[in-house]
Amino acid sequence: MVTRIGALALADFRERRRRPGYLVVLLGTLALGLLAAPLGDSRWEVFQVTDLRGRYTSGYVGTVTALGGAVWLSLVGFAIARGAIGRDEQSGVGRLLAATPLSRIGYLAGKFVSNLLLFGSMLLALAGTALAVQLIKGDSDQVDVVRLLLPYVLITLPLLAAVAGCAVLFDTVPGLRGGLGAAVWLAVWLVCVVGAQAGGGPDLLGMRRITTSIREVLAAGGRPVDGVEFGVGLTADDRVLGTFDWPGLGPGEALGPAATGVLLAGAAVGTALLGALWLRSFDGPHVRPGAGSAGRTSAGAGSEGRTSAGAPGAPTGGAAASSAGPAGFALDLTRLTVPRQGPIGFDALLGELRVLVRGQRLWWAGVAVLAMVAAAVTPDGPSHPALPFAMLWPMLLWSRMGHRVDGGSIDQLLASCPSPLRRGLAGLLAGIVPALAVVAVPALRLAGAGQSRAAAGAIAGALLVPALALLCGSLTHGPRLFQTVYPMLWYGMVTHVSGLDFLGVSGDRAPAPPAVAGLAAALAAAALALDAIRHAAR
Repeated sequence: MVTRIGALALADFRERRRRPGYLVVLLGTLALGLLAAPLGDSRWEVFQVTDLRGRYTSGYVGTVTALGGAVWLSLVGFAIARGAIGRDEQSGVGRLLAATPLSRIGYLAGKFVSNLLLFGSMLLALAGTALAVQLIKGDSDQVDVVRLLLPYVLITLPLLAAVAGCAVLFDTVPGLRGGLGAAVWLAVWLVCVVGAQAGGGPDLLGMRRITTSIREVLAAGGRPVDGVEFGVGLTADDRVLGTFDWPGLGPGEALGPAATGVLLAGAAVGTALLGALWLRSFDGPHVRPGAGSAGRTSAGAGSEGRTSAGAPGAPTGGAAASSAGPAGFALDLTRLTVPRQGPIGFDALLGELRVLVRGQRLWWAGVAVLAMVAAAVTPDGPSHPALPFAMLWPMLLWSRMGHRVDGGSIDQLLASCPSPLRRGLAGLLAGIVPALAVVAVPALRLAGAGQSRAAAGAIAGALLVPALALLCGSLTHGPRLFQTVYPMLWYGMVTHVSGLDFLGVSGDRAPAPPAVAGLAAALAAAALALDAIRHAAR
């Protein structure tokens, strides 16, 4: 069993590391390491100690990069860890595995270990970056491998093990496998990883032991520690920072974080294996209704009562799709009509909007609730307090832009469109409509309060996000890239990182609304150009 689990995990890891998403997250992780421990006089910080910055000892560099990796990978790493079970279903690999003696528990364990390998490879690269930064910076030429790696082992790896387990669980629970799972995980991440720093909840980042150790070092050096505050998150600080010498966590201080890590690791394994309660049969949904019971087998991961992949006389939906084109809906060519001529066409826009909100019957009710809340709340400061949360509501709709999810033969239908440019513009405007719907009332309230710049910033942000979604969907033909990028952008905006404040909530420190609108136009132009190039190459 262990050998089969290891072989499955290794094969799955090798397949996923070749995907573009892995490279994007890996490069982002390395870039974050350079932000956490910058070589120059950067004003960006990931680990804040009031107006101080530690000298680059092995312990300090290892700690700040490990904390940054924990925050970063627990959010964006979740996006590349999930979806492995769905890919096995679509590719047919799951049906092959169902014919082996591998059990459901063994299959989920293999996916969990694969996720750990995925995160572990990134942590090794991040630790190597931390060591290189220490040597290049030259604050301390004494390398302490134990103190450098201890934060990764005690803090980051157990937290990412919990993320790996949750990714497996989300892949099995109905309703959490799609975009809703990304939204739910964003809420979980905000509460458990970000919010835990200010509350009295579980110390998932080991901040209590780290801050206690730093306070002891500062007090021993004669510095006052009453006003010293700590935080983890990407921020910019223009102050001239003082320095302190902290050797990092030693083996004698590892008991508290180690206990938390053991609990997290145990919870991670249990969470991953809990998915066996919902793991669906790989070939069950593909069996033709009314097919006989001949050829059924009970072997394999969740294979009870299933038809064998090679059973004669039981054609599957996948086989039918391969012989008759993509499944989805049957085209009646006699009922096709040519769209109205014009720059875009109202019919095309309405059709794209219907596709975008398909299956979201209560979505507009949520827009109405947000509008009533925004109308009842008075604008506070340079922005409306309801605006950032309103811009989260259409996230699942925007993640559908630029590609077709379960669209079947929709490409054949859209071939009747006179121009890919018009079709792309219709899709872009269809994404802008929900954005304007959620920002309309906050923007009107801001304009009525005399905050014209803030109102313009809200409108510009409503143009930027759909353009970003269109480009992400066009690049990858899937929703995951946008579901990964947008939460990071949104988090940077709500934490007042000026360069990421696309809604202008930080006032004059935010980019000017014309600059945001210009960026939106550039992103939209890139997406439309990419679609036109692909259409011309067919």
